[in-house]
Amino acid sequence: MATAELIKTQPATADDRSRERERRGRRWLIWSFVFCPCHLPLSMAVLALIFGGTAFGSLISRNTLGVGIVFGVVYAIGVGIGFRHLRAAAAGKDCSAGACEI
Repeated sequence: MATAELIKTQPATADDRSRERERRGRRWLIWSFVFCPCHLPLSMAVLALIFGGTAFGSLISRNTLGVGIVFGVVYAIGVGIGFRHLRAAAAGKDCSAGACEI
């Protein structure tokens, strides 16, 4: 049964694999824009609401620059990975073995 489910979930054709890589790239881009440093004031407010009154909340509120740097790095890496998947999907390459370049 597990083998049959595994076979169903794998894309069957090169076109299906390309569409899946494109979807994966778009998901990376959408989630990386959540961490965009231009949204830092909004993100800090949300983090303050979630972690307010905790030691982690105190750490975040005192180190705004550090949080901004972390968000910037996460954003840059996410955008790079997202564009890598989109380019691979457009070219029809398989990036599973690390053969694609950013």
